[in-house]
Amino acid sequence: MFLKKRLSKMNNESKGFILGFIGILIFSVTSAVTKLALGISNDQLSPQFITFGRAALAGSLSLIYLIIFKKKIPKLKYFINFSIIALGVSVGFPLFLALGLVNSTSIHSGVILAFLPLVTAIIASFYFKQKASFGFWICAVVGCLLIIIYTILHAQSIKEMTTVSYSDLLFFIAVVSASVGYNVGAKLTKIMSSIDVISWVLAFAMPFHLMLAIYYFPKNEIHLSAWLGFLYASLFSQWIGFFAWYKGLEMGGAVRVSQIQLLMPFLTFAFSIILLGETLDFLSIVFSFAIVSLIYFSRKMTVVKE
Repeated sequence: MFLKKRLSKMNNESKGFILGFIGILIFSVTSAVTKLALGISNDQLSPQFITFGRAALAGSLSLIYLIIFKKKIPKLKYFINFSIIALGVSVGFPLFLALGLVNSTSIHSGVILAFLPLVTAIIASFYFKQKASFGFWICAVVGCLLIIIYTILHAQSIKEMTTVSYSDLLFFIAVVSASVGYNVGAKLTKIMSSIDVISWVLAFAMPFHLMLAIYYFPKNEIHLSAWLGFLYASLFSQWIGFFAWYKGLEMGGAVRVSQIQLLMPFLTFAFSIILLGETLDFLSIVFSFAIVSLIYFSRKMTVVKE
């Protein structure tokens, strides 16, 4: 009752920040629970089952939501957009994240995933035919160099550098996949609510995801911790998190609320330590601060023109 009264006195921007933070908090656990689902020795759920299984489960819940609230079926022309978004956020991002985590740590992934806001902005400049400032592109180039330097310094041998580089490449593909999905989804939010967008995307792709989830269903004995990690990724990372995040962007304004993404790598570190017992090395801390600072300044430099 007290909380409800306090919320009623807040303006939309404040409510948006709270919902945005909840969304990012949920997403920040994704790397850790995905590693949990894979198993520390990669002997539990496969990356393929995690990807298609979580999307199928979230798609089923989305379908129930759409039926209960009697949502009108979108026009056929929007289903191409739904397909692109599905490939980005329900296939590309979770699949390449899981594949990368097979030979890497959740903390390491957090460093690369910190580039998500910057890559999203780069893709937006092309997709929405926007012109960014010269300083913004300098930040983009420096960002790429930071990834290369971090990979080289983090490896202790040529063989390890090859392995780490491969994982970083997979993480970066995951970032690009999510960024494409975010931008195409952002365009659709001008036509329908953001919650309806993600629900239609997941419901539309659910039969495809379900068939592949059945195909990749594990035949070995799976520990309870792996199933719990999978359930979190399905219910929260793939579905509920988007409800809070999209609503937060809608209420508080995308430009302001999206700044909360800067907290994501540090929250990922915290959950990786708590859930997996991983060790946070000094190099990851330094580069994370460097990347977050770079993204902060790139946002200041971005000049959008039609």
